[in-house]
Order: sequence, then structure tokens, then C-alpha cells
Amino acid sequence: MQTNLYSPTDSAKAIETSTPVREVLDKMIARQSILLKAAQKTQSSLDSHRIAQHDPNYTDYPINSYVLYTAPTGPSDKLELKHRGPYQVVNKLDSIYTIQDLVDGKFITTHINNLREFHYDPERTNPIDIAVQNRGEFFIDSILEHRGDHQRRSTMEFKVRWRGYGPEHDTWEPYKNLAHTEQLILYLIRNRMRSLIPKGH
Repeated sequence: MQTNLYSPTDSAKAIETSTPVREVLDKMIARQSILLKAAQKTQSSLDSHRIAQHDPNYTDYPINSYVLYTAPTGPSDKLELKHRGPYQVVNKLDSIYTIQDLVDGKFITTHINNLREFHYDPERTNPIDIAVQNRGEFFIDSILEHRGDHQRRSTMEFKVRWRGYGPEHDTWEPYKNLAHTEQLILYLIRNRMRSLIPKGH
């Protein structure tokens, strides 16, 4: 009785007489890559068109401008700011932007939908100061003065001006909290206290 089943030997014969499988796969992958690029370009163009049509506040963010960023998943904490930043625009390709964190220098690639314009007065506001305050972290701007016995490091304290904050937020910090910071080392050099610089600096 004859059957129409396709046996493994038939498959082997077909491979022997046809184009090598690797070559066929390479051609398919190359075609897929071309199709994906075309689809991305079309989608990006449609995105920009729809945003411009439906959002009266739609804008194009130029390179080096400052923006606020909203994570696509939304804030993880109800007390966290909805719009983070500001960030600086460093690159863009259609509706995809690369922005840089002004505090730690890290990059984020995101869709234009997740960005908002950052409005500020460049004469009065430094975007880095705002970014630092919004992160809720403290960075040393400068060290202003010191007190304590130079011969006993444990008694030494230094008055710190924090980046993005005024004189009313200055604090006195113990030597051990600042020992390995660049600002303290520069301060010690300027004030002829090199003996207090930790080894390795």
C-alpha cells in the first residue's frame, strides 16, 4: 500500500539538491532586517504625525536642550515626582531621544511621549542644581571653613556648602565623612593642611 508521508530520507534528498540551508537562512535574515528598518521608519513617522495632530503642546526638543522625563511604567513611589529631571537631550532619531542624567551622567533612550519641556530662567537657574534637588541627594559644592585640632583628625570638622542649596543649609561635617572627597583634598591643599590628606591621594 502506497502512502503520501514525507520521510526523513526525502528531506535529506531535498537538501542535497537545493540551496544550502545556511544560505537560505542568511537571505531570510537579511530581508527581515530590511523590513524591520522600513517598519520602524514608517512607525516613527506615524508616531510623530499622530502626536502633532493630537497634542497641541507637541514640540521638537533640540540637542542640548533640557527636558523632564516620565518613566513609562510610572513612579514606583506615590511620593516620587512624576516628571524627573531635568535631563539634557544628547541625541535624537525621529521620535526616539537619548537624554543624559545631569547628576550621574547616565543615558536613557526613550520615546518623545515620555518627555516634557523644562521651563527655566537661564539667568537665575542652573538645571544641574534643580536635578540634584529633585533627586533628594546631597553633593558637596565647596568646603568653606574648618574647626578643631589639626593634630587630632577625630576633632576636625568642616563647613560644607551643598550643591543647589544656599548658606542657610550649610552644615558642619566630621573629617571622616569627607576624607576621600575631592573638595576636602583641594581645601586641605589650599589651607596648608596636607598632613590631613588620606594616603593614596
